[in-house]
Amino acid sequence: MKICVCIKEVPDSDVPSNKLRIDQENKKIIPIENISRIVNGFDLNAVELALRFSENYEDTSISIISVGDNLTSDVIKKPLAMGADEIITCEDPIIENLDIYGISFVLSKIIEKTGPYDIIFCGRHASDFDNASVPFGISEILSIPLINIVKNITSKGKKLLIDRVITDGFQTIESELPLIITTGNQVGDPRYPTLKGIMEASKKEINKITFNELGILESTIAPKVQIEKLYFPENENKVEIIEGNNNKEKAFNLLSKLKEEGVI
Repeated sequence: MKICVCIKEVPDSDVPSNKLRIDQENKKIIPIENISRIVNGFDLNAVELALRFSENYEDTSISIISVGDNLTSDVIKKPLAMGADEIITCEDPIIENLDIYGISFVLSKIIEKTGPYDIIFCGRHASDFDNASVPFGISEILSIPLINIVKNITSKGKKLLIDRVITDGFQTIESELPLIITTGNQVGDPRYPTLKGIMEASKKEINKITFNELGILESTIAPKVQIEKLYFPENENKVEIIEGNNNKEKAFNLLSKLKEEGVI
């Protein structure tokens, strides 16, 4: 069973917005001070599900694939410390300015070159821009079916039984391979890397692939989508303190206010 997981390095999602500023000219978010980088949380959920699934087979390999510019080695090696076998990257300054199609195209070319894979795992979306579109782009380019927001996978002969999350419950789907799967926190917390895993990951080399090796021309991935506006949402909520001499009077005044505003 040959498996790959697509991951993305993102700024720490716990950083408050006051630690960031917007570069309006280049339509980018710039940190005011040094901010740690992490692997996108949902991508780690995808790694966890891939590791669990691989335990059902004796002969499996899990490849981690990531694209970007100046990726942080210690960050993107975390899936290796969790138990993945290898990591493959494509790093180029051009990637920072690509749109969804461009990123999907580069990832698809890496998958074609290093595959074929039986299952491709992705996080449901990234915490930086929340587009949730790249897995669908890969599915379209490679003509591989996709099942979204999966929480569990079990084997059924040569087929798979896949439990996915829907609006009002869960759905079980039977599927053949190859397949693309996206997942999120419904999988549960990703496992913590062991000390042994961290030590082994530090010794593993990152397999770096260039645009030339992938046969990608810059003109092919020129952005077709442009960001028109980038801004932090403004909170215009107003707070009004309901006064009263006691709780009964406060409750009466609150009720009167709600009726006045047409809420009740």
